[in-house]
Amino acid sequence: MSTRLPMFYPREIIELFLSTLAVFLVFAGEYFPRSILEGLVIFFLSFIIYVPHELAHKFVAQHFGYPARYSINPEMFFLTLLSAIPYIPIKFIAPGAVYIYAIMIDKETNGIISIAGPATNIFLGFVALIGGGPLGVYIASLNGWIAFFNLLPIGPLDGLKVMRWNMPLWLIFLVISFWMGFLV
Repeated sequence: MSTRLPMFYPREIIELFLSTLAVFLVFAGEYFPRSILEGLVIFFLSFIIYVPHELAHKFVAQHFGYPARYSINPEMFFLTLLSAIPYIPIKFIAPGAVYIYAIMIDKETNGIISIAGPATNIFLGFVALIGGGPLGVYIASLNGWIAFFNLLPIGPLDGLKVMRWNMPLWLIFLVISFWMGFLV
């Protein structure tokens, strides 16, 4: 008998779409689109920096046999929407997260699941840099920033779990993401 986990749960795609919309509003609040095409580009950028990070956590957890689901966190979703107000200096982009349903996950598996999101952002950043041009540099910088923020070793972010599992790997990813997010 197969114990294959579902790829997506009911409402999960809708919650990912709503989260992407909230991230879009944060970017659109800063760089108000002047055309439908510009709006679509900003929406695509919002999707590409947020959703692959979360799906990487989900799919790696499922690979290890753990049920995992993306879900909006109402308080964080609200904070993300507040960040969309123009001229607010601090932008908060974390409308939800992947929740893993397990009694206990060993330190190594938890570290691997946690590094998957930032690693995805770094990979996408390098792909964008190879693509070149100002848009590629912008996408790389955004992905680097998201990876760096998530690798900070605080609270529920990915960094603490990765650092506890493999300090040298955490440091390498932190330096690469800092370079990509702030120096490219």
